[in-house]
Amino acid sequence: MNVKEYIESGILEAYVLNTLSEKECNEVLANIAEYPELAAEVAAIETAMLDFAKANAKEPPAFMQDQIWNAIESENSKFKSQNTDYITPAAPVTKTIPLTPKPQQSWARAAVWVALATSALANFILLGQRNKATQEQVAMVQKVDSLSSQQKQLALLIDRYKKASDMLADTAMQTIVMHTMQPGHPMAATVYWSKANGEAYLSIDKLPMPPKGMQYQMWVIQNGKPVDMGVLPNDLIASTGMDKVHMKVTDGQAFAISLEKEGGSPTPTAENIYVLGKVSS
Repeated sequence: MNVKEYIESGILEAYVLNTLSEKECNEVLANIAEYPELAAEVAAIETAMLDFAKANAKEPPAFMQDQIWNAIESENSKFKSQNTDYITPAAPVTKTIPLTPKPQQSWARAAVWVALATSALANFILLGQRNKATQEQVAMVQKVDSLSSQQKQLALLIDRYKKASDMLADTAMQTIVMHTMQPGHPMAATVYWSKANGEAYLSIDKLPMPPKGMQYQMWVIQNGKPVDMGVLPNDLIASTGMDKVHMKVTDGQAFAISLEKEGGSPTPTAENIYVLGKVSS
């Protein structure tokens, strides 16, 4: 999904204003859970709307209050006329026009405006609660993703450990530990090599990620000359994983890893040889 186009479509504003259908609302929630930037955009929209409402809030005009009160009085009169059991108090002999509303009227008007204010406040609270729920949902999805990533990493480590154990138990396999060649920088890698069939496996024990534009390259030393065994993928370094070397190696006196320009080099750069291990005779 193109997140930028999705944001510019206006569907998030419609979601915040609660004008979407239930199906559309569920689709938006699913997208928010998948893309954290959508959750941030929803929060920004809600904040902007709240700020706009606060900045443009005005006291209702007096005539509107009178209209609401008149409507209530009208409904009250209809109720009286439609209910014969309702007892109308006798009118006083003398009638005066009060300068201020009757206590009952003042209380009723106050109740109307309290109800209106409560309704507005409830909308703001619900808006805030929905924003909080969305953020909690996104946080939960991120936590699940993190746990899933940790499980995958653990599975890789277990798989690597099992492979290494099997190779150590195989008498046909030689174990060549490559130690650091850079004083003060502890690094290590291990080669599991079956000279008989030429199979070799490389296990990254400790190597720093290469700088941008650089890549690790593996070598086998045959008769005093380095032979290219290929460049190493960065994800293998990042996961400190194990991988099978594609080149068949039936002869060699040592293995080494050097840091070269991305894509590799025809010969290793002597000062950039990071680890080296000799094959025992």
